[in-house]
Amino acid sequence: MDFSEYLKKVELDETRKNLILKSKKIVSFSPHPDDNELVAGGFVARKITDGSEFHLVVASDGRKGSRTIGEEALKEIREKEQRNALSILGSKNVRFLGYRDSEVPQPSSLRNDVIKVIRELSPDLVLTVDPFLPYEVHPDHVNMGMAVLQAVLFEEFPNFGEGKPVKSPNVALGFTYNPNVILGCDDNIDKKISAMKAHSSQFTEDAIELIKGIMHLYGQRVDSQYAEPFRVLMPHELHVNVLGGMNPW
Repeated sequence: MDFSEYLKKVELDETRKNLILKSKKIVSFSPHPDDNELVAGGFVARKITDGSEFHLVVASDGRKGSRTIGEEALKEIREKEQRNALSILGSKNVRFLGYRDSEVPQPSSLRNDVIKVIRELSPDLVLTVDPFLPYEVHPDHVNMGMAVLQAVLFEEFPNFGEGKPVKSPNVALGFTYNPNVILGCDDNIDKKISAMKAHSSQFTEDAIELIKGIMHLYGQRVDSQYAEPFRVLMPHELHVNVLGGMNPW
């Protein structure tokens, strides 16, 4: 099936759209430096401009992500690129967990890092990558996405993790194949692209044009030039739930 035809059949949820647009404190959990900008740069720029508090947590150091640059040099480069990219979006709130690229821990371990951050910051929304993306094989992406979902599920249970439990936030999985929210980002596309270009060790001009092309396809679904897709899930939907973010009626 043509992807544009597929998107026409995707059911979007206005309630969930309003839910994430009204968020006031957001934490994005990124597998690598650059994933936040890739999957949600437009949305993040929009929310920061609107006055929302934003924090970024980067799991891995990105040291493996080059065919020409050595690991130690690349590690330093990618941290600087991430700080610069986030500054373009309007924030300086970033912390690095420091795991080696491609060795981000399994969700059963990594979720403890996530729980600790959520309990410290008490966000009403967390962003991350979609671990259920078809054919996603990068372990850092799968582990990060699953760890965030598990952390949200267990957040309110004091026997899990460190710190005092807080209300579990809603979750938005970015750059998803199965969205229930698609947000136009025409007003913030320039910031998103500039932030991606700040990751110059990772994104070539051809890669950025490809990403813009994909965003354009999503944009057509919501009458925008460019858009970002999200699968928005509520905490109670993350366990024994056949609906999985769908409208039941």
